[in-house]
Amino acid sequence: MRKGSLILLFAGLCVSFVAQARDKKIFEPFDRGIEKPNTLFIPKGTVGAGATFNFMAYQLGQGLEDVGFALPTGLINGIKGSIYRFKVSPNVEYFLWDNSCIGARFSYGRMMLGVNGLNLSIGDDLSFGINDYNYQSSSYEACITLRNYMPIAQSKRFAIILEGRLGGGYTQSKSFKVEDGMKHGTYSDTFKASFDFFPGLCIFIMNNVALIAQMGVFGVTYRRTTQTTNQVDKSLMQGGNTSFGLNVFSVEVGTSFFLLDRRHNPKRAVKNATTE
Repeated sequence: MRKGSLILLFAGLCVSFVAQARDKKIFEPFDRGIEKPNTLFIPKGTVGAGATFNFMAYQLGQGLEDVGFALPTGLINGIKGSIYRFKVSPNVEYFLWDNSCIGARFSYGRMMLGVNGLNLSIGDDLSFGINDYNYQSSSYEACITLRNYMPIAQSKRFAIILEGRLGGGYTQSKSFKVEDGMKHGTYSDTFKASFDFFPGLCIFIMNNVALIAQMGVFGVTYRRTTQTTNQVDKSLMQGGNTSFGLNVFSVEVGTSFFLLDRRHNPKRAVKNATTE
């Protein structure tokens, strides 16, 4: 009898433990709160406009008498030249929903590279140099954007930006060098279509003015390039690629201005309160 009672008591304890564990799993679900309504950061009906900038300029070497700049690895040395890159992207957007908008973006970019001297030394028996090489390009892009603002800790000044871009562009470039007074070069025309993902950060410094910083982390791109060398030979290259990772060269910093609709305009609200 005593043995049977112990068995029944142990079975009862096991059933009770399983029931408690099951009840705890049912009545205490784990939820990160991502799908819960966010703080109202930018209301529906707002119109936004702004621009982002990307600029880079380097001057390597001081002149013809300079020995040239050398990279820390020592493989590339005697660099004399300059590189210049500029990109401006104005944009407009309209908020169809709270914290979410659809918009359009236009971009113009310019790049210039001039190499007066460059030496590559892999070993004592393998080395070569580049002189009087130049590269210039102009690019034009347009895309449709879908952007969502996620307030940080229910803040109305700081938010994370999640933006997708679908569009295309055209780039015209030329690379050439001068040898014995003769100019040899290649002209290129590139058409591309792409989808890109640009997360970022938004900080409001005034009620209607914000600073924007974004960086590309994912992209799917198709390119078609036609080339003409020395105005005679022609060639074609086309293909697509997918990239995922932090692209430092795609960092964009700029400002945005937001015009609230009548329902959320502070000046109108004060006027109505005074009238009443």
